[in-house]
Formats: sequence, structure tokens, C-alpha cells
Amino acid sequence: MNVLLLFTYGISLKLWEKIGILSREVLLYQRLSEKGVNINFLTYGDDEDYKYQEMLDIRVLPVNKLIHSRNFLIKMLKSLFLPIKLKHTFRNIDIIKTNQIEGSWVGILGKIFYRKKFLVRIGVEWLHAHRNTATASSYTKAGFINYLKYFYQYCSLFLKSLIAYRLADRIIVTSDYDIPFIIKHFKLKKKFKNKKIHLIYNFIDEELFKPNNLTKIDKHVLYIGSLHHGKNVVNLVKAFKDLNDFTLDIIGDGPLEPKLRQLKEEFNIKINFLGRFPNVKLPEIINQYQIFILPSISEGNPKTLLEAMSCGVACIGSNIEGINNIIKHKQNGYLCNIDLKSIEAAILEVYHNSDLRKHISMNARQFIINNCSIQKTIEKEYSIYEKLIKK
Repeated sequence: MNVLLLFTYGISLKLWEKIGILSREVLLYQRLSEKGVNINFLTYGDDEDYKYQEMLDIRVLPVNKLIHSRNFLIKMLKSLFLPIKLKHTFRNIDIIKTNQIEGSWVGILGKIFYRKKFLVRIGVEWLHAHRNTATASSYTKAGFINYLKYFYQYCSLFLKSLIAYRLADRIIVTSDYDIPFIIKHFKLKKKFKNKKIHLIYNFIDEELFKPNNLTKIDKHVLYIGSLHHGKNVVNLVKAFKDLNDFTLDIIGDGPLEPKLRQLKEEFNIKINFLGRFPNVKLPEIINQYQIFILPSISEGNPKTLLEAMSCGVACIGSNIEGINNIIKHKQNGYLCNIDLKSIEAAILEVYHNSDLRKHISMNARQFIINNCSIQKTIEKEYSIYEKLIKK
């Protein structure tokens, strides 16, 4: 069984290592290799990506040399010829799998040219997320130019997704909200719901991300994630204006960091910008906190939330699609609205109610074991491979 994983367009193994997620992202494929699946990575890195081949025991095909150009459009056009330039590889694999929709055109052409099975995996359904974020931020009301930008992005996402979904032999989604959305908006027949679309949550290595007995930092709240609009970090920071005794610790970076630092100085808010950490370092850090928060406007199946839940930390999340299908209010987490007052009230209630914290922490860990363990993910994914090969 030979599987070719298409990296998201522009992403390399070197980049995964740089941002600290390499060990997490490759774990599933290393475990599948142990089950006899021959995994191949098609990455958008340069020759430096070859060094990971021996380390991971996975064949690596970096294609940056084949598509290199300073012109973005030319580079995109060159990527269309990858199935031809790498015809020996494409002819000798059984399944082409995407990591996201972006870059799926390589898999589409590989399916057409060589009649291979095409498995579309989406961590985030970007059209769904785009609609949710645009509605929440009122992009379409911010002037004609912004409306045109929104419309262009929408059309681009729609066309990429439409072609990929229609040609896919199987689709893997990480959020149950995405299944009815895909069927409705891309006109996929309902009869394919159970046969073609599979729900597999993002996996968690529950042996790495597990509770321990570290001393908790009192009145510190942890956020892990990108610092951009969709994560609602401005409202998160503003919520700490009146939480005078509390400190917000942020792991991550992004375009909104300068604005957040400005708010910190302007309102004298207690915030620590901790930067990035390798994923393997996060369990020790997460276990030092009583509360983790993710107040996003839009989400798919957030890995940082799942990792915090796996560590048995009391998690607060916004009451939106992608989070409220994971967190059940006051059962395995706490749901709040996206406005700063709701965020503030949630932090205070969870902090001051130790019985509630203990209850949701225990249930959060159990949710991960039942739904997101690495072993369950391997079994589900391997089963899909077997069905595709036999089809």
C-alpha cells in the first residue's frame, strides 16, 4: 500500500520544524508506516528537506526546485506540471492524499492522469471558516474594495474545494459541522454522506499530553495559537483590563502582536508574550495552568484546545462551530461568547469554582481518550486506505 501525502502548497518539513510542529504532524504517518503503509511526502521545500528522510524513515520529495520562480503566478502554473515531472512516483502509488485543500490541484491532476485513488483531507474547511469569519467581522460592510476582496477569496476557495470534493474518492473532515456544509454548498448527493465523507478528529498523543502533578501558576490564564483576527485575541486581551489580579500568558505569534503589545501598555494589562515552543515542550507548560482559553471567532478542530483538554486543564472556548461540538458546557469545558465581558465572566467563574474545574478537567481528558487518541485515528485512517484499495 503506497500513499503519497501532498503537503499544503508552500509548506515544507523545514517549516514544520521551525514552527515546532514537526514531531506532531509526522507521528500519524510514522505509525502508519509501522503497519506496512509506504508513506511518501511531497513537500514544497528545497534539498534541506531530504535530511528528514532518514530521521523519519519516510520518503521525501521536495519540489521547490521544480517550480522555483520569483513570480507567484508562474510558480503556481509550474506546480500544475508536477504529476508529469514526477510521473514515476505517481504511477507507483495507490492513494494520493491532501493535507489541506490548498495544493489539492496536484492530486486532482494525478488522479486524472494516472487513475489513482484520491483522498481529500481537510483540517479546516476554509470556505466554511471564511463565511463565519467574514460574517462576524462584517468584512462585506467595510466598503466596496473590501467586498471585492471578500468575493474574490470566496470564489477562489469555492472553485478549489468544489473540484477537489467532486473528484475525491473519499473525504476526511475534522469537524462534524463540515459534513452538512460540504454536502449542501457543493451539491454532493446525500447518499454519499456515510460512504464518502468521514469524520476523524485531529489526533492527540495522549501519552505525551497527559495530566501531571506540576504546581499550578495561580491566576495565570494560558492561550496558545496564532495572533490574528479569527482567534479573537483583541477581545481576549481587552477582557484582562478589569481582571486586575490575573495574567494572560500567550504562546504564539502573528500579525496582531504589535497591536496587542500596544493595548498592554495603554491599559496596563498583565500579559506575557512567551513566543513559540516546540510541540513536545507544550505538555509541561500546559500542566502549569489551571485555565486554558480559546475565544475564537472561527475554528475547525483546534489542536491546541484538544491538547489542553488531554492534559486535564479546565478549558474555556467560545460558543462557535468547531468548539461547541467539542466542549459541552460545564461538562468537559466552559463555553462563553466572543465579547470581552463574556470572556471575563467565564474566567472568573471557572477560577472561583474549584469543583467545576475538577469536574470539567476529568471529563475533558476522557473525551480525548474516547475520540482523539492516536491509536483510534490510525485505525480509522488505515480502514479508509483498505477500502480505497479494494474499491
